[in-house]
Amino acid sequence: MGVPLKQQIRLGLYILGKKLRGEKRYPLVLMLEPLFRCNLACAGCGKIDYPDHILDKRISVQEAMDAIDECGAPVVSIAGGEPLIHKEMPQIVEGYIRRKKYIYLCTNALLLKKRIKDYSPSPYLTFSIHLDGNRDRHDASVCQEGVFERAIEAVRLARGKGFRVTVNCTLFQGESPQEVAEFFDHVNSLGIEGVTVAPGFSYERAPEQKVFL
Repeated sequence: MGVPLKQQIRLGLYILGKKLRGEKRYPLVLMLEPLFRCNLACAGCGKIDYPDHILDKRISVQEAMDAIDECGAPVVSIAGGEPLIHKEMPQIVEGYIRRKKYIYLCTNALLLKKRIKDYSPSPYLTFSIHLDGNRDRHDASVCQEGVFERAIEAVRLARGKGFRVTVNCTLFQGESPQEVAEFFDHVNSLGIEGVTVAPGFSYERAPEQKVFL
């Protein structure tokens, strides 16, 4: 499906305006990490071993609004940790929608079935579901069986309710082109807008170092 035309035009006009004003450097995306706490303990994650006083910190709604107002970017990527743990995430999302920012809310989807009632479909909101490959690959990546199926169920649920959905995927050591292609075909058949792919580079704090590219 790809990025909707309205969003492409909005970003194009933003870039054009910056160029016409002679601005050489400007933000396209605000990368917001409102918390480090997660409900998974992935072996390749570099955040889960922080002390509790760090993991328990949360960005407030006002801090989140101040960040985008200062940044001015048309797109916000909300990562973590697991953003759906944040009790004020619906208010943060609503504040960004009022500002007409395009939001990519990254989630492992374990809480999406429970929390989806707190959100309304909007052209400005996309759930970006974390999936690192097919069933065996993803469940091994997140160190918990059954997570792949729950994420796929969440994709179907969100699409059925009219939400925009993408998949974000990190590729680690040992994945074959055939395996990755089959995974892409599978998730694209679910009606998502696309898959964002990142190479699995090393987190020095991650408990497992052999999986990185």
